[in-house]
Amino acid sequence: MERLAIGKIGSPHGVKGVLKVRSYSGETEHFMRLREVTLVSGDREKLFPVEEIRVAGSTLLLKLTGIDSPEEGKSYSGWEILVRREEAAALGEGEYYHTDLCRCSIVKDSKRLGRIRSVCEGGASDLLEIETPAGKVFLVPFIDEFVGAVDLDGRTVELKADWLLQ
Repeated sequence: MERLAIGKIGSPHGVKGVLKVRSYSGETEHFMRLREVTLVSGDREKLFPVEEIRVAGSTLLLKLTGIDSPEEGKSYSGWEILVRREEAAALGEGEYYHTDLCRCSIVKDSKRLGRIRSVCEGGASDLLEIETPAGKVFLVPFIDEFVGAVDLDGRTVELKADWLLQ
């Protein structure tokens, strides 16, 4: 069973152990269907039944069974929320889960130039962190000007301008 990170726990809210959540996708609708979540931090993880999820203004609030005080809630601040892939936000056209991109090689004219090591949030766009076979690391904006076809089945992402890696 493949799991995806869909958000991050923030600070506690109120006195009953309710947690503020930042949705990685910016969407919240998929949270409303969750029955359980796994919280993870480093090599620690813990499964929790979901008691309640609600939106209060621009804040997503999550109540998990077994977290009943602000002090308990604070101990999970910074932990990521993992769910089964099918429970994550639906993707629109041209949208990709970061984990899927990180499984890809970066190619130009069918030549492998490196691999995508991670995807970082940038100001105007996400940035692909690319590592070459020589161990050099580069950041490439994930925008049409620099990136072409994304083939998740073939695990490749086309780089339009190979001079970026020179």
